[in-house]
Amino acid sequence: MDSPEDLTDEELLGMLTPRQLAELDRTIGETFADGGVDRAEALFALAQVYSMRAAERDETSALAMLQLAAAMRRRAQVLAGGGA
Repeated sequence: MDSPEDLTDEELLGMLTPRQLAELDRTIGETFADGGVDRAEALFALAQVYSMRAAERDETSALAMLQLAAAMRRRAQVLAGGGA
């Protein structure tokens, strides 16, 4: 397997089962359901932080963080009107 940092969002999300992906998406949606900030921008920013922090972790933790970041970017694109 490539280093987790070398994988695309699609590859990262493809490693999750449909159930895991649905649960992750639901959790992200619930977390960002409220608030006066632009949710899409907040998700993109938080995904960037997770992506940067992943490089400081062991490979397993980095993979999980990058998968979360990929799911956040996917959700942010939907919120911003860019589709899935």
